[in-house]
Amino acid sequence: MSDILNPELAALLDKRAMVGITYFDINGDTLQQRMLAGTVVRVTAKDGITLRHSNSNEFTIPSSTAPWFVAPPGDYKTSDDEAVSNPDYLVIWDVHRCQDMNKPEGEHEWWEWVANTTPPSVG
Repeated sequence: MSDILNPELAALLDKRAMVGITYFDINGDTLQQRMLAGTVVRVTAKDGITLRHSNSNEFTIPSSTAPWFVAPPGDYKTSDDEAVSNPDYLVIWDVHRCQDMNKPEGEHEWWEWVANTTPPSVG
């Protein structure tokens, strides 16, 4: 079966989402929080869910639908103060650094994406 035929993923195509991403260091301390917005333009189980910002830039998040919640109607703002009215979904990911950033040259940092499945509170 083709990835695009996955009904859960296919249902996300053309939907607008607010995506909250919190980055944590190796000790579990918060490094950064970002709120992005975009419209789903591609989905595959292997490559993830790709969203397009209003400025045409794209970003990809993991293909799990576990952290996707129907968004309450209302006005939202991205980290860049872009106003978004009535998105279809709120999506929350926690991204944990799982390798020390002081690795010898040539070794990469590693990050683990964890779906945040606690329904968001808005307001």
